[in-house]
Amino acid sequence: MNTVTYRLLTSWEVRPFLFLFFLGLGLLYTAGWMRLRRRGKRGKLAAGWRLAFYWAALLLLVVALMSPLDVLSADLFFMHMIQHLVMTMISAPLLMLANPMPFLIWGLPDRLRHPVGRFLTSFLRRRSPIRERLRTATHGAYVWVVMVGILWGWHDFRLYNLAQGEGWIHDLEHLTFYGSALLYWWRVTGAGPRLHPRMSRGGAVGYLLAGIPATFVLGVGIAFSTTVIYTYYETRPRLLGLSVLDDQTIGGIIMWVGGSMMYLMAALIVVGIWLYEQEKRPVFPRPPEGHDMNKS
Repeated sequence: MNTVTYRLLTSWEVRPFLFLFFLGLGLLYTAGWMRLRRRGKRGKLAAGWRLAFYWAALLLLVVALMSPLDVLSADLFFMHMIQHLVMTMISAPLLMLANPMPFLIWGLPDRLRHPVGRFLTSFLRRRSPIRERLRTATHGAYVWVVMVGILWGWHDFRLYNLAQGEGWIHDLEHLTFYGSALLYWWRVTGAGPRLHPRMSRGGAVGYLLAGIPATFVLGVGIAFSTTVIYTYYETRPRLLGLSVLDDQTIGGIIMWVGGSMMYLMAALIVVGIWLYEQEKRPVFPRPPEGHDMNKS
């Protein structure tokens, strides 16, 4: 059995605290979803697909952070890029599409749900100064800058090498990647809390397409580099017969093509939904020629 196959079969590194945290969030969401279903919210709010999306998002986080994917990412740069794509381009949008905030609140026991609800209502009331500051801080342009800044910042060779060598810094890297992705997809999906008007379909498409240059330019730069950028991997065992430079090139292509394609696919899905909505709109027949509408 070769090294890669052995590690794929044996390298599940379950982190108990993290696993229990994800499990607790899943159970809390499920309890809130079931409560809202019993209250007759079976339409768009408590639809079955939201529960499926939420658990899928959590499962993908478990795979990204505790499976052989995480272990192999310590030896292969391109596996690390796949790990980041799973977290930020698949898990994060699924989580935001599940609109977790109302379900997590409704999942709390009554003695906690009511004070939490009152606090959030007061905290996020329409004319609250705190709400206005949050609205400003989470403007779409600022969220885009934060997302791009975190992506590019952690791929600086000094920070990247440092993060791979220190466990808590690596965890911080993943936390900031996922947090900025949640912010970005929160703006696209319009999930709660609603601090901003929901983006129009055209606005959402434009915002998604604006994410492409961030991964495209960085990925191309990494893929076409003729020197090793991330020297950390020179100290790791070489798997799959890949040199450090070949591994780096593949990782850059994954970021460039994979990341760009995920944004493009999301934009196409939004366009498809918009076209479907247009098709479902009622079409009013034109009045007969010579008919006076004012007499109707």
